[in-house]
Amino acid sequence: MDGFITLKWRSRRVIVAPEDIIYVESYNRHLVIHTSDGSETEIVGKLSEFIKLLPQEDFVITHKSFAVNMNYISCFDKDGVILKDSSELPVSVRKRSRALMIFDDFSERGS
Repeated sequence: MDGFITLKWRSRRVIVAPEDIIYVESYNRHLVIHTSDGSETEIVGKLSEFIKLLPQEDFVITHKSFAVNMNYISCFDKDGVILKDSSELPVSVRKRSRALMIFDDFSERGS
């Protein structure tokens, strides 16, 4: 299946399309992939490596622990991002200006 990512955890395999990933959360060398169908899949890995599997034009790293699909962002402000489902994710001070610039470029392309 071209264009899909296989998420592997122990004996479990989940196939997901990158466009269905809302955001990826990292903690203790684990990643939790949150998808548009409401599911969460946990795998072992590093955010910096996983992000390479995703379309660079659609995802932005907002925090050392979060990468967000910009198609699901409804608001970007100094405190964080608000997703279309009203959930909020942090934006770190260090990542804010670059993340905002990437989001602005993304928004202009979509207009």
